Amino acid sequence: VYLNSSAGVNANRIVSNMITGPTNQDWGVYLQDGDRNVITNNTIRGHSQYGVYMTGDAATNTIVGNTIRSNDLYGLRLDGTGVDANRIVSNTIDSGATGAFQDNGVYIRDGDRNVITNNARISRHFNYGVYMDLTAASNLVVGNAIFSNAGTGVYMFGANVGGNRITSNSIYGPNQNYGVYLTDGDANVFSNNRVFRDVASGIYLTGTAASNRIWG
Repeated sequence: VYLNSSAGVNANRIVSNMITGPTNQDWGVYLQDGDRNVITNNTIRGHSQYGVYMTGDAATNTIVGNTIRSNDLYGLRLDGTGVDANRIVSNTIDSGATGAFQDNGVYIRDGDRNVITNNARISRHFNYGVYMDLTAASNLVVGNAIFSNAGTGVYMFGANVGGNRITSNSIYGPNQNYGVYLTDGDANVFSNNRVFRDVASGIYLTGTAASNRIWG
């Protein structure tokens, strides 16, 4: 499913579809520049890059109630300084019980004010459950089950990854090295999370990470 327009592809609904690879199909859903689109109750699996890819000025879109599974690189990738204020709600994002592993569950690259909430599982990824880098700021990760990702449950990298809130999640192993890993970012808040059964550390801050708060 390909939605792409410099004028904006807005207010569309993609509902109750089976969107599956072959493995040479790059994306399940590709959205560039559109606002207020809803992607709901779909099964999106088996693509060579991403299940859902949002870029350009894609903002205020909702991804709700989908199963996003066994795509090679990312379940969802939100990529760009204009990919803001999107909601990722009540999805299952994983690699399934068997078959190919997704590298990462949800990747936010530069986007701000996105909400990742109440997802039943973000699990069994080769690297990270939730990954933020570059200028990803003021995003909210709340009320999710993030577990059994081989690298890290929530991985945040970069001096400009700031003002994000990771709250009220269950982040745990087994076979997950770190629950939360932050390199260099400032003014992030980690509150009221259950972080347990991780191999190396539950919450690990390194580099120039400063003025972050861990409580609850």
